[in-house]
Amino acid sequence: MDKEVIDRQTRAISFSAIGRDFQLVNVICMFANVVTLSLICTGNIAVVPLTIVIVSTLVFALIAGLNQIDTFKAWVMDMDKQEAETTMGKQGQNSPFSMWKTVFALTYTIFAIAQLYEIWV
Repeated sequence: MDKEVIDRQTRAISFSAIGRDFQLVNVICMFANVVTLSLICTGNIAVVPLTIVIVSTLVFALIAGLNQIDTFKAWVMDMDKQEAETTMGKQGQNSPFSMWKTVFALTYTIFAIAQLYEIWV
């Protein structure tokens, strides 16, 4: 098999893995938020352990999620000339990575602050 074909297949597989990993991070964090919200709604909670879960979920979301966005950005920047000239390549290069990171971080931070406010105030 030609080296260029193998390289292209490897890049396609790595793109798929990046997307899958980002989706997995979001599923885990959203599931954790649903569980903590459910516990908060019951009203009978252990405040300190639940606080630890909320904060650790936020830390995991920020570390893992922002890393996946940076990994996708690096993947886009590593495109060869032929791939960069495709429609997907152009779209990737014009992606607003800073905005994605800001919205991602704000979303999970607001979830955590709202939950902490509800259990401590």
